[in-house]
Amino acid sequence: MKSFSFFSQFRLYSMNIQSILLWNLLFCLGLGIHSILYNLYLQGIVQDEVTIGRILGMNFLAQGLIYIPAGLFSDRLGSKKGVITGVSILTVALFGNLFATTQNELSFWGFVIGIGHAATIVTFVPLLTEYSTTQEKKSLFTYAYSTGTFFTFLGTLLGGIVSDSIKEFFLLSNTVSIRITLSITVILLVLCMIPLLFVKKNELQRKTSKGQRTLLFLIKTKPKSLLPIVKFSFSKTIAGVSLGIIFPFMNLFFLERFALSSSMISIILAGGTLATVICMSYNSKITSSLSDVKTVSLYHLLSIPAILLLGLSQNIWIAIISFVIYRSANFSLNPIESKIMMEKVEPEIRGLTNSFGFMAYSICISLVGPFAMYLVQIAGHEKGYLFLCIVSSIASLIAAIYFHYAFAQKREYTTRIVENTSV
Repeated sequence: MKSFSFFSQFRLYSMNIQSILLWNLLFCLGLGIHSILYNLYLQGIVQDEVTIGRILGMNFLAQGLIYIPAGLFSDRLGSKKGVITGVSILTVALFGNLFATTQNELSFWGFVIGIGHAATIVTFVPLLTEYSTTQEKKSLFTYAYSTGTFFTFLGTLLGGIVSDSIKEFFLLSNTVSIRITLSITVILLVLCMIPLLFVKKNELQRKTSKGQRTLLFLIKTKPKSLLPIVKFSFSKTIAGVSLGIIFPFMNLFFLERFALSSSMISIILAGGTLATVICMSYNSKITSSLSDVKTVSLYHLLSIPAILLLGLSQNIWIAIISFVIYRSANFSLNPIESKIMMEKVEPEIRGLTNSFGFMAYSICISLVGPFAMYLVQIAGHEKGYLFLCIVSSIASLIAAIYFHYAFAQKREYTTRIVENTSV
């Protein structure tokens, strides 16, 4: 009943927010299919871990390079145009990738995929912020991330199952069946742009946009307002090491350590995504007790024993449980972190702040990705992945400590003391 109430919350939002949420659901559904099959598709063509690491590195490098231009474009012309532009580029790139057969072609389309992906996701939070009311913002970020993650779960679950079904029914090779399944992502991305056509600014939002100051004005008059950009960028850099060194290769981890099929890997990764949705639904209760900043730090700490156990485990069930906890902890903090970020920065630089954070995160992954796969190749699947998990745990510890001391405010503690005294 609680879950039904949670998802029925959709109708309580304005028409603009409903349209944006519908776009996000279709987009995440397609992204879920792509995420579970992309690495497996690359492996079927190039069959080399280091090459796969380089292609993924190109993908994240492109994201790092385009985040700031995309954020500036969003702040200048509006987040709606930024999202539509990003989805259009991503759709073309995914379609072109379906016909790539060589390493150079895969690298090129991987780079373009990174551009489209970055231009889309960097404008998502500013899009929600721009078209929502103050009342809607209280629950909107957690709701948007949770429902999006649930549809990512559906895409992740269906991706491997559909691919294996096509392979067995039509007696096709694994690579061809994956390519056919990936074409569904292209169709979903085309469809997801339709709801965005119904997003319109009301009179108050138009006046607010016209009254906003320029970035140059803020730099001259309020240079300290740019400090959150530096803080969030460094936070994302640490997260880029923690997640980027192991998470993009999680499907390869289960394939190489436990020799699982695409369907089984799909079910495992989908289970982690579903667990993240459930965990996110309790965010508001946790933050009301601990505060936003403490909750983010707690999630970082929770991921440490999970990732270490994952690296050490030889039992598939222990590995699955560890992965589920690791994924839930690392991704449940995203809506809370976004809320903190949007509250601390000026409206004129929300897109830019988001851009710097994602840029730092993506560049880290582009650097550690090839290194991670090279290490696995020379050390072997056993020791290689264990070392990656150890590095991830150390980065998570640093992330927890830094985020707490960078964003915790004395006023927060003072307020809580006063509230407890009054009670």
